[in-house]
Amino acid sequence: MNRPFGLYSDLRPVEIEAILKVAPIAYVPWGALEWHSQHAPIGLDSVKAEGICKAIAQETGGVVLPAIPMGVNTIKPFKGFPHSIDISADLASRVAEEFCLQLADEGFKVVILFTGHYPPEQIDALQVGADKASSAVDDTHFEVWADLHFLGDDFQADHAGATETSFQMHFVPGSVDVSSLPDRPVTLDDDGITGGDPREASAERGAEQLAVVVKRAKQRLDEILKDINLEL
Repeated sequence: MNRPFGLYSDLRPVEIEAILKVAPIAYVPWGALEWHSQHAPIGLDSVKAEGICKAIAQETGGVVLPAIPMGVNTIKPFKGFPHSIDISADLASRVAEEFCLQLADEGFKVVILFTGHYPPEQIDALQVGADKASSAVDDTHFEVWADLHFLGDDFQADHAGATETSFQMHFVPGSVDVSSLPDRPVTLDDDGITGGDPREASAERGAEQLAVVVKRAKQRLDEILKDINLEL
């Protein structure tokens, strides 16, 4: 039987309390506001992270918070692309720590920071926040995840390429316009794209990617619950 889940911002207190009794797990989607070439929305990373967290929570129970659009080392300082809001690692770490501590204070026993924006600087910043929270709280487990960690060899992690574009197509149909791409091979320097050509993306592929990530994320959560002796 599936455990109860919900979107934290949409839940009434009695609904949150009911979930806490059965599945005290909080997923914090973490994204960015960042150039994803001409064909995809600026908020792709946030959409992806929140969509994946919702799908995982449907399997594991728990709550999903609204996505936090704070990207460290976006493509703006990396390659100079516009329409990107770049956040310092220190600020992201402090916000991550505060969310972890506040969720622990609310009674959640597992807090997952799930980032859809995953350069090493982003993951490191969130890990610093999670580690600081861990040093202050004994009875809550904090962990940083990214879809990068769960795609494995099945699909190539990228930036605005076929994989990310497929996720966007799956989560928000009609939000991608590959016809806006140039009539030539796309590149990182010219277009801000890595990985497979986004013209190979599809909503169907996005659903396949999601299934892979959810399966492996659920396995990891089961390991966490076993390690902390939390029976749900």
